[in-house]
Amino acid sequence: MISIGIIGGGKGGLSIMHLVEGIPGVELRWVADIDEEAPAIKEARKKGIKTVVDFAPQVRDTSIQLVIEVTGNDRVRQILEEHKHTGLSIIDALGARFLVDIVKQRQQLIQQLHHKSQALAVSAENLSNNANQIRQSMEQLSKEAEELAQTGQELSKTAGEASRAVTDTNSILKIIENIANKTNIIGLNAAIEAARVGDAGRGFAVVADEIRKLAKNSSSSVEQIGGITKNIVQFMEKIVQGINSSGKTAQNQAAAAEEVLASLDEVATISASLKEMADDLVKIT
Repeated sequence: MISIGIIGGGKGGLSIMHLVEGIPGVELRWVADIDEEAPAIKEARKKGIKTVVDFAPQVRDTSIQLVIEVTGNDRVRQILEEHKHTGLSIIDALGARFLVDIVKQRQQLIQQLHHKSQALAVSAENLSNNANQIRQSMEQLSKEAEELAQTGQELSKTAGEASRAVTDTNSILKIIENIANKTNIIGLNAAIEAARVGDAGRGFAVVADEIRKLAKNSSSSVEQIGGITKNIVQFMEKIVQGINSSGKTAQNQAAAAEEVLASLDEVATISASLKEMADDLVKIT
């Protein structure tokens, strides 16, 4: 433990007090000044540190190892030299001023560090809040992408069923077409028979003609419906392709969202660490 005394209770002495108080292994034993209302004297009294007007007896005390003289007064310096014990070390006003400058710079650095630590804490908190907001948006996006992919699968399934239904319709149309062909043959045979019997088969000829017209109309309708169903199949195939493409896109979006969420977790962890470090720095400074 190093025991020291300060001669000079002005602002310089107060700065030296603040400096030595933060140094481990240093004990401030007394502060001397003729002005009992000097800043360092008042501060020393508050902290229970001994204050004196006459420092001569104090510097003869061999338990005092260091005296810091901050007055810069020649008479004070003379008295100090006359009364100090042999092993006493002295830091004069120039050295004390240098120490005071160090203290001021240290205080400025501490203040700057304190402000920057506060700013860092605010930035870290804002970063965390922004990351949380982005996370919520990405979670919603991921959910919607998954729902879109699921809907696409269901639509693809429905479109496939519709295509199969159209195929079934084509089978039915083929049956109708066969019936129409057979009906046309029947009508043709009936017309031949009606012509063979002459006037007696005239009424039968009218029926046979209507049967042939019905067969012809049926064939025409089958052809038209076949064209329509073909277009429907092609259209459904395009729909299925579009749905499948949208489903893949939605799946890719969901996967990308998961990656972003993982990155946001890392950002949240880092911002929490920064906030904790900044809070610690604020407390220290």
